[in-house]
Amino acid sequence: MGCLKVSLLSAFGPAIIHYFNYLVRFKGDNVAYLRHLGVRIGDHCQINNSINDFGTEPYLIEIGGGTTITPRVILLTHDGSSRLFRKTEIGMNAKYGNRFGTIRIGENCFIGIHSIIMPGVSIGDNSIVGAGSVVSHDVPPNMVVAGNPAKLICTLEEYKERYRKKMLTLVSNNRSDLREELTQKLWGSQR
Repeated sequence: MGCLKVSLLSAFGPAIIHYFNYLVRFKGDNVAYLRHLGVRIGDHCQINNSINDFGTEPYLIEIGGGTTITPRVILLTHDGSSRLFRKTEIGMNAKYGNRFGTIRIGENCFIGIHSIIMPGVSIGDNSIVGAGSVVSHDVPPNMVVAGNPAKLICTLEEYKERYRKKMLTLVSNNRSDLREELTQKLWGSQR
């Protein structure tokens, strides 16, 4: 039984410490915990993402102020594919490989759900990454990109114009009123 405890602790110990720190020390505050891990995060960010999706080198990530990271966004700071050959190539680090890159997300950006940001990518200020995108190249400021691989869709100004044409005028100030207002406007009746 003692060997089982030791092997379980060695296997799950780092994960237990990780979640203990996150839940107890940082009280589930994603931003505070990610800063503790080395992520450079500006003020007024909304990080709705799992703390596990910031890769094994979170200290290589920088997020500008006012940025929103939605759930299930993955930020990769390394190329793990070298596992196939890293022990046989001269000059390779046999444990970690040799290909790493920073990720820089500018001020006031929005990164859509299920997106993947690859190593070495910079996303310019005031840019939007559409849901499910794989961003493998830099994104200039004030742009909207989407797709796999992510491609330029339009400028932020063009997007705002499209948005204005589809937006609903809403007056609700709480979730209950919002539900009532939306069901009336979109379904034509209460549900």
